[in-house]
Amino acid sequence: MQPALALDDKGFTQTLTLDTVGLYPLRAAGGISPSMALGTMPTRPALLVSLTDSQGCIGWGEVWANFPPRANLHKAHLIQDVVVPKLAGLRFTEPREAISQLRETLSVYFLHIGQEQVFEHILAGLDTALWDLALRSAGRSFAEHMQVSPRAQSYASSLNPDDLDEKLAEHGGYGQRHFKLKLGFGDDADCAFVARAARACPPGGHLMVDSNQSWDLSRATRMLDRLAPNGLLFAEEPMPANAPLSEWEALARASDIPLAAGENIYGINNFLAMAEAGVRILQPDVAKWGGLSGACDLARALPDGVQLWPHFMGTAVGQMAALSIAAAVGDSSVCEMDVNANVLRTELCGGALGIDRGAVALPAAPGLVTPPRTELLERLDETRK
Repeated sequence: MQPALALDDKGFTQTLTLDTVGLYPLRAAGGISPSMALGTMPTRPALLVSLTDSQGCIGWGEVWANFPPRANLHKAHLIQDVVVPKLAGLRFTEPREAISQLRETLSVYFLHIGQEQVFEHILAGLDTALWDLALRSAGRSFAEHMQVSPRAQSYASSLNPDDLDEKLAEHGGYGQRHFKLKLGFGDDADCAFVARAARACPPGGHLMVDSNQSWDLSRATRMLDRLAPNGLLFAEEPMPANAPLSEWEALARASDIPLAAGENIYGINNFLAMAEAGVRILQPDVAKWGGLSGACDLARALPDGVQLWPHFMGTAVGQMAALSIAAAVGDSSVCEMDVNANVLRTELCGGALGIDRGAVALPAAPGLVTPPRTELLERLDETRK
């Protein structure tokens, strides 16, 4: 597959100066937890960041904070204590310039404290906020700036056994044709779940599975062999992301089910090494590594036969950024959207994420994302609980 022409650099021309940083550790209760081998999410934590420039323009981003339960507070403290002093007065034209400056000045610090990947989460969220700020300041939407379709294809993710039939029908009715199931709860139970989903899948639909790194090579090989009759589109993280590349190569050779991975991969070279090992679908998470800039760079570097499907599970802010990546890549890319009730996705930014004919419209107003509602930011503020 050739990289989309839409990924040609368009560039910004205005130099901006950062003034203030806002941090919003949020927690929403009352939703439905996706069933995952990693554990349940009885509440939904999140961390949003806002960047305001010297002219009062604001950009929003999201730092990955799903686990552990108070990761949002930990990362908010790190940003406030360590990163904010480096942001005040920082000047940039392109978002990647600001990220490069932060990486140069703070990489050794985060290496020293053993939190290099946490630093990547922080930089990813800041990159999204910088894009939102640069676009809003320029008076352009992402689709206008990149000259891409203002709609992105989406897939339904994390369907639970308890409401499987209901969610398949509901999201099939939205025009979605790709449905991802979480596995890792026992081999026989997993196989029965996938077989049940295959029987209930809407006509023309495709199933994918995600075991969240819970199998070793031997078990993954056995399970993919058992699941193969269900015609799966891909198997996501059937092994730990840091399993030896030789094991990923062995699994790719052993199974006809395409392999997918990416939410726990850091750095373009590591993504490309996984592709070389046989992973066919790469899944960067806009809130976890690279932000928008990293995902677009990866899309430009994709080898033939490898696709980029953005991973995401979080708030509407990060979801809109992830959808923008899929829109930039083009028709070969489909973005993940959690089906489970979560006020941070459905209400935080109003009705910004409606699904129509399987696609979601990107914001038409200047910026990358629709700004979150002040009332929700205040009501869900973790520091007030």
